[in-house]
Amino acid sequence: MQRFGVLVLGVILALGTASAGQGAVPRDTIVVGTTDKITELSPENSYDYWTWHVIQQTAEGLVDFRPGTTDIVPKLATSWQVSPDGRVYTFQLRRGVRFTDGAPFDAQSVKFTFDRALRLKGPEGAVGLISGIQRVDAAGPLTARFLIKEADATFLSRLTSQVAISVILSPKTTPANAFARGRYAGTGPYRIAQYVPGQRLVLEAYPGYWGIRPRSRRVIEVFYANAQALASAVEAGQVDVAFRTFNPDDIRRLEQNPRLQVVRGPMPSVRYIVFNVRTQPFDDARVRRAVALAVDRDRIVRDVFAGINSPLYSMVPPGMWSHTPAFPRRNLEQAKRLLAEAGYSEQNKLQLTLWYTPTHYGDTEADVAAVLKSSLEETGIVSVTLRSSEWSDYTSAMAKGQLGMFLLGWFPDFVDPDNFLSPWLVEAPDGLGTYLHQARSTTDRQYYERFRTLLGQAKRTTDRARRTALYREAQQMLAESAILVPLWQNQLQGIAVAQRNVRGIVLDLTTTFRTWLLSKGS
Repeated sequence: MQRFGVLVLGVILALGTASAGQGAVPRDTIVVGTTDKITELSPENSYDYWTWHVIQQTAEGLVDFRPGTTDIVPKLATSWQVSPDGRVYTFQLRRGVRFTDGAPFDAQSVKFTFDRALRLKGPEGAVGLISGIQRVDAAGPLTARFLIKEADATFLSRLTSQVAISVILSPKTTPANAFARGRYAGTGPYRIAQYVPGQRLVLEAYPGYWGIRPRSRRVIEVFYANAQALASAVEAGQVDVAFRTFNPDDIRRLEQNPRLQVVRGPMPSVRYIVFNVRTQPFDDARVRRAVALAVDRDRIVRDVFAGINSPLYSMVPPGMWSHTPAFPRRNLEQAKRLLAEAGYSEQNKLQLTLWYTPTHYGDTEADVAAVLKSSLEETGIVSVTLRSSEWSDYTSAMAKGQLGMFLLGWFPDFVDPDNFLSPWLVEAPDGLGTYLHQARSTTDRQYYERFRTLLGQAKRTTDRARRTALYREAQQMLAESAILVPLWQNQLQGIAVAQRNVRGIVLDLTTTFRTWLLSKGS
């Protein structure tokens, strides 16, 4: 490791002094640039994209998604069986796998991983995603058995390699009673060789990896301050691949550069309006539906995002099974009729306050809010006041129920339609600001009970066709109730820009950025 550290330092120095970059970096090394950041390298106490990305390169789950699909396939488990009542999952584990610290992977390590995560309850982590586990047993050296509290068809999706808290860790070097903070060993194709917070992370291929060997022996990830710096770095050849996140104008310019390739993938990141249904006038479904009819999604996409993002008409994004574009297209006349029914007119305008946060989602949020204000006021019956607040105050006010109408974004915790519906409607309506479980109007209380029934039935069956029908019905009911109003699909987060000689970029709905597939050709 010491010898490798010296080599890495030499590569970094060469990278920093190269004018074009590519000639200075060995062919078996891939340099990745990003504006994202790592928070805490603890699988049990992190909950952000790039930290989970690093964990995905170094550790694995029992199951995974087949690249390019949302089909669950074996990973560290070779097969599994589910009991008739849907509460017991028995996994047969892969033989001959070793962690990057040399320890053998077995059922005891599976039990250790989940017992530890459930015990530590990392406050910044995703323990809620596995809180349905009642017990994990090592039923044999290579047999792990999970008992869950109630049948849950999303359970396997929560165990994939994409979910950091579910990757299997080595009891040999991972602290049992403290957060890992980088001191963990997984079974992944890479291990961490160097990490300088805010600057770079270096991944080294693990020679004892059980699967297909990574195509590049080393990956250097460099962190940039903003989208402009990232775009400049890839233009100058200082990075092989740049991923997350660019400005729309940068993408348009980079697409014209013959030395670069721009790779787009489907992105399940969605943006939307949230209504707190406990507060007036948002306790009236007619007002919410009028807003949904008046917003101009096409103008947001065209004027703010240069046509790169996509208008969105369901919280379940296109490409995800069960997606249906349930929300109606823009119709100002229908919006006016609903507002008139609710008692508003040009003489008695509906007064709305729209909240947004100015920097958390990038520097375009104020422009989005301005377009929304303009489009709602085109009814002639609505007057909109714009208010903004920085992210920490914003989320605090949201969770306290102090925001009535506000912009939010969602990146899935796990890849399943349930995760685009249940959190706001039945699982965490207070934490995510809808407060549907505390609705004051009879209509909204009825919506809550109907959502509980529909989404509960969808989680209790493993029949994909039945689940699809139930989630489509739930999407139609969301359009009817307009508790959330989807606005656009954030395709900007699914764009990679690379040098022409880079191969192996795969972008799909699983959101996994697979560095082990990357290589450089001639």
